[in-house]
Amino acid sequence: MRSTTRYLLCLILALAMLVSGCASSLPASDMQSGNSVKSTQKAPQTAQNGNEVKADIVKITVYRATLDAVYLVPEIHQITRNESPAKTALELLLSPPNSKNVVSPIPKDTVLKKLTIKDRIAYADFNDKIIKNNIGGSASERLLVGAIVNTLTEFPEIEKVQILVEGKVIETISGHVDISEPLSRSIEIIKK
Repeated sequence: MRSTTRYLLCLILALAMLVSGCASSLPASDMQSGNSVKSTQKAPQTAQNGNEVKADIVKITVYRATLDAVYLVPEIHQITRNESPAKTALELLLSPPNSKNVVSPIPKDTVLKKLTIKDRIAYADFNDKIIKNNIGGSASERLLVGAIVNTLTEFPEIEKVQILVEGKVIETISGHVDISEPLSRSIEIIKK
């Protein structure tokens, strides 16, 4: 009788450890490299036949600025696959960083109004806070534009990005970077 009780107790303990281990299998952050991982994984779903259906998780890269405002660094997020991962990437870019080792190059209260992709060009339309709340300076504008363009060109279907403000093409955000035409990826500002 004692051995049966001990066996059941060990089995319950093992199951508890297994369940708690599964809940924390995704790392919260990688502080050494400045990269963070955010999981929006949904609970497993059950199909009609009773089998578990696992959510399709994908990695999305957004670009944040280094604390010295010289480079961009990738921040990796794991999300559940959806119909518009590029839009989700921009929404993550507009949210606060997950790490204290980086800063957001995006001005406060900037909102993505619309994102469309046509002929391998992404048209990212933002509200006017991207201009009004921009701190200015050539370095910050370069990182702001680079973060948007590099985040979107992580997707193979996007080669260039046209930044719009309130639905209109503008020449520049604060006078330093020409955004009147679609822009290609800027790998020289990504920290290696």
